[in-house]
Amino acid sequence: MKKKPMSRVLALLLAAVFAVGALPASASYSASFSDVSADAWYADYVSLCATYGIINGYEDGTFRPEADITRAEFMKLLATIGELVPYKAIDTSMHWAAPYWDLMNDNGVLWGLDIPCTAAALDTAITRYEMCVMLSNFCSNVFSENFVELQNLQTAIADYSSIESKYVSSVEQAYGKGILTGYEDGTFRGNDTMTRSQAAAVVVRTAWPDERIEVSDANEVTGSTPSTDPDTGSAMDPADSFAWESRNYIDDWGNVSAEGRLILFGDASKSYFTGSEANLADYIVTVQVQTWDINSAGEYYTRTWNLEVNKAVAQEVVAIFEEIYASSERFPIHALGGARYTDSLRHSWGCAIDINPVENYYVNTTTWTALTGSYCYKTSDSPYCIRPDGIVVETFAKYGWGWGGGTAENDYTGWNTTADYMHFSILESGG
Repeated sequence: MKKKPMSRVLALLLAAVFAVGALPASASYSASFSDVSADAWYADYVSLCATYGIINGYEDGTFRPEADITRAEFMKLLATIGELVPYKAIDTSMHWAAPYWDLMNDNGVLWGLDIPCTAAALDTAITRYEMCVMLSNFCSNVFSENFVELQNLQTAIADYSSIESKYVSSVEQAYGKGILTGYEDGTFRGNDTMTRSQAAAVVVRTAWPDERIEVSDANEVTGSTPSTDPDTGSAMDPADSFAWESRNYIDDWGNVSAEGRLILFGDASKSYFTGSEANLADYIVTVQVQTWDINSAGEYYTRTWNLEVNKAVAQEVVAIFEEIYASSERFPIHALGGARYTDSLRHSWGCAIDINPVENYYVNTTTWTALTGSYCYKTSDSPYCIRPDGIVVETFAKYGWGWGGGTAENDYTGWNTTADYMHFSILESGG
């Protein structure tokens, strides 16, 4: 691992701006602070962020580099470098950062984290683990970066064995991309909180890839995982999917028999994963899929995603996305999420997938008030909206997966009082 010199950062600033996108063209913030010495390791990072209004100082002329940075403050930083602008009126009376939480949530940056939009949660100092999750999701969903693989993460990080299973993949991405690395003694210390100076360095490395730390054994992942049967080498028959088979183990309400629990969790007494299990990696696996997306010029291009799912459904998930990708419809996907451990439902089984949450909201169908997301096909003609007669619903249904948007029998209004248009699961109801 090699640190790139920062001495040329300010000189290369204009070139970097064009590479990343339009950061503020004119900055009114001071690039120097009374408590940031010119020879501090973070001085150039802080100066760059302050010059372009990414991180502000305080009214007394200080930066307070050793002060903790909160979750809310870091969400605002990511929104700034990602050019994510609040697009709807949000009640900020509960917290000033509510619009930024909403942007992070809608763009899949908070997937895998349980951070509600409350003052208590938002004003909490962000941990290194939490920052890794946000960075991994942000680089994939907002900056459309490919994932990386590290050959020796276990040996590179001295305290690797203590990393909670649910954070391993995110740590690999943040570390492997050279954005957030370990301490000088080789440890990662994921539960440590992050300071403002450390956040400045992380933001610069995220926004300007040329300033990232070189990680010699990190390789970019491209391509897709084939959906062939590993034993026979033949293409998968939709009728053989686990979703169809699971009707024998799982009822309409999501209650799982002892036999089904053994298949999904390796434990007949277990009903979901919390993300900290020792055997998690034996059951939650990463598959790679390709999808279409649309760039700012309206042109279609291919994206590659690493999606975490239960190994029982891994082959059919790849097959589903292969069919969606091969369709002439070219359905675009800009945000995609699989396993997460914030509740006890299908995402925590690794048996649910969310697609484009901004354009396919979770909504109260009695009041049509959005609970998550902004709109759906009923209120928008966005190409990112999932439609009941489109290739996405059709393909998931072929493999036995249900849609949270409902069925023709219930006029595609989802469940009793809510619908979740982004959500697919192995339950027939899509629950």
